[in-house]
Amino acid sequence: MKKMKKLLALLLAFAMVMSLAACQAPADPTEAATDAPKATDAPTAADGSTAAPTEAEEKEWFGTEDGKTVTLRLWAGVQPEYGYAELVENFNEQYKDKGVQVEFTRYVNDTNGNLQLDTYLMGGGEIDVVVGYGSRLNNRVESGYFLDMSDYIESYDWNMTEAIGAAAAAEYVTDDGCYGFPTITSNNFWLMVNVDMFEAAGVEVPYDGWTYEQFLDACEKLSYGEGQDRVYGIYWNLKSMSRVTTICGSALGSLRMYANYDGTEVAYGNQVWVDGLTMLNECVTNDYCIPLEDEVSEGYSVANTFLAGKCAMTVDPAQIRLVMDSAAYPHDFVTALVPGPVPGDEYMTDEYKYHTSIVGPSDIISIAADTAYPEAAFEFVHWYTTGGMAPLIKGGRLPLYTGFDTEEVVAMVVNAANGLVDERSLTTYLTVDRSEAGTILGNLWAYDELGDMFVEETHAMCYGKQTVEQTVQNLVTRGNELIANAMKAAQ
Repeated sequence: MKKMKKLLALLLAFAMVMSLAACQAPADPTEAATDAPKATDAPTAADGSTAAPTEAEEKEWFGTEDGKTVTLRLWAGVQPEYGYAELVENFNEQYKDKGVQVEFTRYVNDTNGNLQLDTYLMGGGEIDVVVGYGSRLNNRVESGYFLDMSDYIESYDWNMTEAIGAAAAAEYVTDDGCYGFPTITSNNFWLMVNVDMFEAAGVEVPYDGWTYEQFLDACEKLSYGEGQDRVYGIYWNLKSMSRVTTICGSALGSLRMYANYDGTEVAYGNQVWVDGLTMLNECVTNDYCIPLEDEVSEGYSVANTFLAGKCAMTVDPAQIRLVMDSAAYPHDFVTALVPGPVPGDEYMTDEYKYHTSIVGPSDIISIAADTAYPEAAFEFVHWYTTGGMAPLIKGGRLPLYTGFDTEEVVAMVVNAANGLVDERSLTTYLTVDRSEAGTILGNLWAYDELGDMFVEETHAMCYGKQTVEQTVQNLVTRGNELIANAMKAAQ
């Protein structure tokens, strides 16, 4: 009966996936996998090996007791050309005599793709290892989809604090168990900039941070031309506002939208937010950024703005993978990663100007709760994290594991990008102290609703319908009402 219920749930959810897919718009073009860079040489770990010592050196067989090789099903949201094809090839070669192989399935990291993934996890028996993204881990853990890896971590004598940093370990390896942990680092408070445009405009690349005033001065010098030929200082992706919230609230650390760690009040009345929204509004009113109305009508992305030479700066450093893929996205300028600007000189300290307290780990790796091969699955997870994921670096996914040699990671990225990624900036990006990053909030009351409300109010500001002051007032009033309602509903 239990199996029948699972089967019915699987069929129903799969039907939902197919129905949604039929009416969904095409995926973001930046997700396309065309002529991706090929990874060939894995960087060495800090001790000179290609990966940290693993349990496999003591255990030589992960197959069945009767001598049969088992196959793990790995699901991740990245195209195989961006490193997973070679990663699988490497693992299968290294473990061909140890009774375990792996096969890869790529799911699209959007609503439909995650629904499909959840469908198979709910049905059971179809997936062994998952690499997930965003905030979906908690829901999947609550649904019982993932295995607690705590006992395996202990048996491997694996110090996760040393392996992925104190803050990431504190968040993902807790007394309640470890159902997944991050494998890459991505700091969304940094920007990508066109070094050639900066040099042509006589603007210094802000390797060591800058203020809003310096940023706006640079935007003015970097913006020129009229009409369709206009070149802008920055593409903010105002349509989603996701990165605007990070830059404008960065000086508040990991709290940002909340005024306290209990999440019972919004912080939008803080001067940091006032300064951030004022800076954004100046970008809009002075025509320093691609206008919101153009973003909406033209379907702009990093690929068809920044890489097409329509702007000098853009948000979302994770898009470095597109910069590295000059075959699919032809361009000949050098890109540097630089910290997002801060409100003023008082924030020009290492913690704030480099945004070290809010470095975002991602690519959460987990094991399916009903895998038939938990021991082999964890061996793969350990192998993947401690060196096996090296081919993903050339696809722009930068490892969180501290055992990787930073110089070799930088060299791999620079070489894969044919010299189109600035080495100095990448080194800084990878070596900022992230040991205390990612402070955990007590509650995220009305988190999604607050995000939707922020978009509505800031869009009204960008369209010239209300002032910065009105926007801040609305954000505070509406935000606190949303939190109060969410707290009341939870009682």
